[in-house]
Amino acid sequence: MQKYQDLLEYLVLIHEVDSLTSLYRSLDKVAHCYGLAPLGLFRRTVTPARDAIEWQSLLESGREAQLLFDGEADGLLLSTGVFGSHYFWDTAMAAGQRLNPALYRRLRTRCAKAAEAGLSHGVTFPVFAREGLAGALVLAREDRIELSPLEISLFGAVARETSRRCLAILQRGETQPGVLVSTPELSSRELTILKNLADGMTSVETGRAIGLTNHTVNWYVSGLQQKLGARNRQNLVALAFRLGLVS
Repeated sequence: MQKYQDLLEYLVLIHEVDSLTSLYRSLDKVAHCYGLAPLGLFRRTVTPARDAIEWQSLLESGREAQLLFDGEADGLLLSTGVFGSHYFWDTAMAAGQRLNPALYRRLRTRCAKAAEAGLSHGVTFPVFAREGLAGALVLAREDRIELSPLEISLFGAVARETSRRCLAILQRGETQPGVLVSTPELSSRELTILKNLADGMTSVETGRAIGLTNHTVNWYVSGLQQKLGARNRQNLVALAFRLGLVS
């Protein structure tokens, strides 16, 4: 019963957390009530310019996060809807073997590397938004993970609310040392447009300078806002300076 209360308390108090460091510590504390380590919170983005899907790490504990989440393999499992609210790694392995041999090999390699790091068992909770799959929370431990239906439901809520709170903090331009917040990889054209925005140029002026229409520039800007989690152009420029993308 106390574990349930800890999860419910987290879901209430998370909205008062105002830094990424505090957010990760709170998540780590509630996960450890179940002997779990929260090793990765990821966001799924679609890049308009390249029509490509990318997975950005929002919060992670360190090097292990790269062992726990494979954007191509896990992303495929999450987006196909094979699993409902979550999936355990061993279940994913079985599904991958049925769906696609290449997918199975990627999952098997990921699990083998994670086992070497003492993380033999894991569970992934998807985060959905109005447009569909938006992210995922990955938890792991050395021993087999057993969660009741209520605990699964509560951890699903933890994944959603943590993702929302993390994005809200990032949109205010707040980053904290001690928690890894990855900077998305930008193309040279995206960086050029971002620099022009920082210099105060309009979409029309930027388009003339680099040989694009203002509509195409606006398309790039929309993609940049999505990648950096910015709520508008002003916030996008502020985030770009804080992340060192422009100077």
